[in-house]
Amino acid sequence: MESTALNSVSKIDDDLYVITETKSIHCYLLIGKEKALLIDAGYGYEDIHPLIRQITELPVMLAVTHGDPDHALGAMHFEDVWIHPLDYGKLLMNDTPKIKGTMLEHRYHKMPETKELIDKEAYLSTSIGRAKPHFLKHGEVLDLGGKYVEIFHTPGHSYGHVMFWEQEKGRLFSGDQLTGKHNIWHFLGSDEQAPFTLTYASLKKLAQKGEQIKEVYPAHGKYPLSLQCLIDILECFAYELAENYGKDIPFHTAMGDAWQHLYKEVNLIYSDERLEEFLGHPVIRK
Repeated sequence: MESTALNSVSKIDDDLYVITETKSIHCYLLIGKEKALLIDAGYGYEDIHPLIRQITELPVMLAVTHGDPDHALGAMHFEDVWIHPLDYGKLLMNDTPKIKGTMLEHRYHKMPETKELIDKEAYLSTSIGRAKPHFLKHGEVLDLGGKYVEIFHTPGHSYGHVMFWEQEKGRLFSGDQLTGKHNIWHFLGSDEQAPFTLTYASLKKLAQKGEQIKEVYPAHGKYPLSLQCLIDILECFAYELAENYGKDIPFHTAMGDAWQHLYKEVNLIYSDERLEEFLGHPVIRK
C-alpha cells in the first residue's frame, strides 16, 4: 500500500486503516458496506483522497473529533464535514492564513524536511469554506452500512470534542481526550477549553460502556490502547490529581506556560486556573 512523504498509510484490519500525517496525527478510515467514515483529517497539507481511493471506492464521510488545526483543517479538501456544533466556530477561527502559517512554522521546526514537501502558497490560500458543515450530537448513531458508530460528546480539550464508538468490534476513537502517555492539553482559557468537571462527568458516562470498549484508538501516539487508559484518567480526576499536583513540573509551550501531571498512562498539561476551578480552592505549591 502506497504512502506519501507527508502521509503514511497502514492497514489495521480489513475494515480499518489509518493515515498518519507528518508522523503525528492519526486519521482513521473505518469501512462499512455502504460508506466509509474518515475520523479526523489532519492539517490538510495535501489532499489525501488518492490515498483513500487506493483503499476503498465507497463514499467517504469526514467527521472530526474537534476543531483544532491538526484535526480539522484537512476538511479544506472535502465537500462536507461532520463536527459538533460547539466546535464549528473553533474550526472557522483556525482557518486563517495567520494560524495556518504558524502551524506550518511549527511543523518545519519539528520536521525540517516538510519545508520542501508542502506547497505553502496553495495551503495558505485554500479554505475550509467549501466544506458544508453537518452537526453531530451526543448519542447519534451513524450507519455505514451494517456498521454502527455512536457519537459521545466529551467536552474538555475543547467544548465540542467528540469520540466515536464503533459498536461491532468495540473500538473507541478518542481524539485528544484519551491519548495514553501522549500529553493532553488543558491549559488554554475557558473560552476554548471546558472545565475539568465537564471532562470528568463525560468520561464517567463513557465508562458505563465498560468492557464493551475493547480497544481505544487515539489521535496521537501509540495505538490501540486498552480500557485502562480511561480508568487511569478517571482515577486521576477523582482523587489522585488533588493529592499529588504539588509534585508536578513546569511545562513550556509556544502557547504559554503550564504544568505537567503524570499518573500511570495519564499525561495532563494544565494551568493553575483550570486546577483551582476544579479543586474549588487556590493552588498551593511548595
